Amino acid sequence: MAADAPNIFVFSTFSGYKIKCNNIEVQSGDTVEVMIDKGYLKKSDGIEIEFTNKKSGLVTKQFVRCLNEGFPEFITINNGAEYGYYYFDPTQDWIVKMNTNSEIIYFNYCEDNFYDFKPIETKNGELYYSYLTPYSDPDEKIKVVTNSFTECKAVIMNSNYQVVKEILGTLDEDGKFTNIELDMHEFLMFDEMNYITLSYIPTYVDNIPEKLTGRGGYPSRVYAAYIQEVRDGKVAFEWKSTDYPEFYDMSVEGNQFDFTNEGWCDYIHINSIDICPNDGNLVLSMRHADSVVEIDRKTGDIVWILGGKHDMFKLKEEEKFTRQHFARFTDSGTLTLFDNSTNYVVSSAENYIGNGTGFPRTIEFSLDEREKTILDYKSYDYKVKQSEVMGSSQKLADDIFLIGWGASMEVPSKILFSEIDFISQKVLFEASNKSGVNVTYRVHKFHR
Repeated sequence: MAADAPNIFVFSTFSGYKIKCNNIEVQSGDTVEVMIDKGYLKKSDGIEIEFTNKKSGLVTKQFVRCLNEGFPEFITINNGAEYGYYYFDPTQDWIVKMNTNSEIIYFNYCEDNFYDFKPIETKNGELYYSYLTPYSDPDEKIKVVTNSFTECKAVIMNSNYQVVKEILGTLDEDGKFTNIELDMHEFLMFDEMNYITLSYIPTYVDNIPEKLTGRGGYPSRVYAAYIQEVRDGKVAFEWKSTDYPEFYDMSVEGNQFDFTNEGWCDYIHINSIDICPNDGNLVLSMRHADSVVEIDRKTGDIVWILGGKHDMFKLKEEEKFTRQHFARFTDSGTLTLFDNSTNYVVSSAENYIGNGTGFPRTIEFSLDEREKTILDYKSYDYKVKQSEVMGSSQKLADDIFLIGWGASMEVPSKILFSEIDFISQKVLFEASNKSGVNVTYRVHKFHR
């Protein structure tokens, strides 16, 4: 349901009744667009459907609730946040657009989870929305040869929240969907005919250095990260992590290459992709390498590595990060990331390894990419011990960031996201989940 776009009601064949929807008489097969006059959605409001029995004249009324009865309740505070709209996925069963007045503008529900709901404004000013979600209908699901962490499709909606396109998987050389599905960590769209996807393919490889396997030349099972860019229905670029053996040695988690792990080695775990504004290359956040890596968008070669065991920028101790998410360039060209600063190991019986502090933070780098040096570095700290996994950090203005807190196993929290002025340490806006703990993949704020 939406408060800023028409809601579409389709009436099937009926007989014996006259029906009005929102005081508009409808006929069998009619499609009716209903706008919410109030401009936001409430559980106590509904769209009236009136039924009049043609024979008896008896009138009955029913209401379509504007806000689902099971919709989560939020506790919010606003201490002077600039007006805008937050896009997020509380508990991941819902996607929500909420304004800084705490009014719900749009929502959708899915039993199979949502990831990364966000608006997309194309170069010509068109507005779209996108999200990633698992396949709800088994019959539409592609026969899978992958074992992706969460096998998803990308859904694209127009400005009225109507689905205009679904990306069911990667494409082959003929522009047809393959049986390689998308992963839930990233989907970038530039316009309806140009987008980038991320997938993971279980792969047997024999190019892992012997020192890492103890079995020279013997194949190991790994997840190959696979990135594909599509333009005008054709594959314009593709990249597979297993073509670059140096990533094996960079791994700090998911690297049981000697088969001591019965599954597949999630050895780099790419969790975000962005475009470098200087050269148009791809910049990847590799959680299990504690690294951010730029790869050439034409050749696929590694351009630079920031952080981790193969760091090229000679980071100082306080500049290092662990298990980071959401590496993004700002309008001014700096690179920000959400440093989970955790040593939590998802796939291991051991709880923690490494040197993370346990307190997540936002880091902002100004990079000299040619000389591989740090021109400027800022750490934005907010002493909340949570967020071993997931999370995001969006720069809104100087020293003001929107933090999506991800999820925590050690110290569960109800806080979904916080907009913080880090100079004053003032929380400008915050939303918490009243009835449950925080699980939010990412949060975005925009002005439309």
